[in-house]
Amino acid sequence: MATLALGSGTGRLISIATIPVVTRLYSPEDLGVLSVFTSVVLILAPLATWRYVLALPLPRHDGLAMNLLALALCLLVGIGSCLAFVLWLLGEVLFGLLSLEVLAPWWWLIVLGVLGTAAYEALTLWATRKRAYKVMAKTQVTQSVAGAIIKIGLGVAGLQPLGLLVGQVVAQAGGIVRLLRSFLPDFRAGWRHVRANRVCSIARRHKGFPLWRVPSQLLMTFSMQAPVLFMAGLFGTTTAGQFGLAVMALSIPINVLGQAAGNALYGEAAQLIQTDRGKIMGVAVSIQKNLFLVAVPPAVILFFLGDVIFGLLFGREWVEAGRFASVLSIALVLQFTSAPLIQLINLLRDQSAFLIINVFRFVGVLAVFQLPGHLQFEASQTVVAYAIFSTGFYLMVSLHVLLALRAEEAGDANAER
Repeated sequence: MATLALGSGTGRLISIATIPVVTRLYSPEDLGVLSVFTSVVLILAPLATWRYVLALPLPRHDGLAMNLLALALCLLVGIGSCLAFVLWLLGEVLFGLLSLEVLAPWWWLIVLGVLGTAAYEALTLWATRKRAYKVMAKTQVTQSVAGAIIKIGLGVAGLQPLGLLVGQVVAQAGGIVRLLRSFLPDFRAGWRHVRANRVCSIARRHKGFPLWRVPSQLLMTFSMQAPVLFMAGLFGTTTAGQFGLAVMALSIPINVLGQAAGNALYGEAAQLIQTDRGKIMGVAVSIQKNLFLVAVPPAVILFFLGDVIFGLLFGREWVEAGRFASVLSIALVLQFTSAPLIQLINLLRDQSAFLIINVFRFVGVLAVFQLPGHLQFEASQTVVAYAIFSTGFYLMVSLHVLLALRAEEAGDANAER
């Protein structure tokens, strides 16, 4: 876990360091195209393998795992080919219906992004199976470096927004070559075990992944990426670029510190559930308090000085992004504190909570972005509505987990009596 954290943390630091350079080479409209492009790729990529890749670490023998990998790759090629044909033939019409006409010239890069992202996920799960954590960490760093170099290099050359899009594809999938090279002997040895009847058999054995994980993943990913798409459709790519930068900047501390706190809390709770379950609630509340104390000061500063800070860091063009960040800072605190608690749902008996949470967020996001059409909201008012919903959502998640932990604690106490 430390090895992977080092790799992902270094990759994120590289991305953070290049943001002020990127925002001075590319316009808000360019960044809007990137935000919409990234959202579409991240929504489609998990669907390309029907989530069968998640089962790669499970088979006891590599031969069975190779059949599972062959199944995922066949789905990837088939779905990728269908996607390429549909976008080539009807791309302009489909993007027009979604008010995302800006993506029409880049349909081929969307296909490459989906194929590359899905293939990289499959190979990293094979690496997880082989416990090749150092290889995974190295790919995370190298593809972040390569993506940053391409974005800056093509930006200097005046290729906007192409540089951003190509750099993003490389940043998401550039580690494929290293992973292939590392596991080529495994693939050569295991390919002789692949048979059509075995592929069909293992597809039936793991049919729960496409049946249950695909809908849940789609709801979760869409709920996370939809705000950028809606902002682009409602207010144009320039406003979407401003909003995308605000979200990107605010997600950095949540992804780095929140994920680290979540891993620590989950590891501690996994131990306590075997020895002293009653302490889990106390540990969770303690971490909540500490994260709250960490999050409040920067959130308050951002609330009052967001436009000034963004103007200084990213350039005068990005003052509106700072205003969006000021509004979103309201939800930042609760998002930051709830992130570790979400992982504790894995320890609770009610595993349907994930699906319920994703459905609630999906419906809420759709409802929020219907307001501009009905109430004539401007972009700033829409962001306020989204921030209010997000605040309520993360508060609900925190309360749900804490109440569930208390119920578990009370149940154990009654059982002891």
